[in-house]
Amino acid sequence: MFKKILIAEDFDSVNLGVKQLLEEFVTEDRIHHVKYCDDALLKIKRAKMDQEPFDLLISDLSFVEDKFRENKLNSGEELIEAVRREQPDIKVIVYSVETKPYVIRTLLDDLDCNAYINKSRESIRELKQAIRSIAASDEKFVSPELKYGKADSELDEIDEQDIQIIRLLSKGFDQGEIADDMHYSRSSIEKRINRLKTSLKAKNNPHLVSISKDLGLI
Repeated sequence: MFKKILIAEDFDSVNLGVKQLLEEFVTEDRIHHVKYCDDALLKIKRAKMDQEPFDLLISDLSFVEDKFRENKLNSGEELIEAVRREQPDIKVIVYSVETKPYVIRTLLDDLDCNAYINKSRESIRELKQAIRSIAASDEKFVSPELKYGKADSELDEIDEQDIQIIRLLSKGFDQGEIADDMHYSRSSIEKRINRLKTSLKAKNNPHLVSISKDLGLI
């Protein structure tokens, strides 16, 4: 089981609830919490230097901007990416209201997060399950009601160039402008857009952009 845990969450009520849950697993003095991503990374670096590293990070994805403080890391994704570079072996649980499949898939597959828990009526029970599960094995744990899309062909077919095309469409670029911007031929862009519409079952370009936003692609 885990020995030292860090919570990155900017709402006190959520921090308190998670902290109370964690006291079932470790003593209170082994639980630390911060409200800023920069502070979380500093704590992880300092703990590692002191040879008392954290072995579990529980992080939200969204953090409210503080007008009176400048931060280098402003989201859970940025924090997790930085933490993975600093301490690759730390276990990471994402605890968030985000439910978009592409976002979840990116966190689990690309950033190698160990669990993804949706903040919901069942989240405390699921968080307990996730902690026990990832402590005992390398299997990833995801809230049962979520679909992160690893096996969804419509997402597996989409790459970074496709996402860039959709972003440009959302900004009002036409196919010729997208081709110029991305240094592709117009026919190549047209083929990619048609493939995306088929894959995501979109009727037209605005519908493609709308579906992509719903999936969290852009």
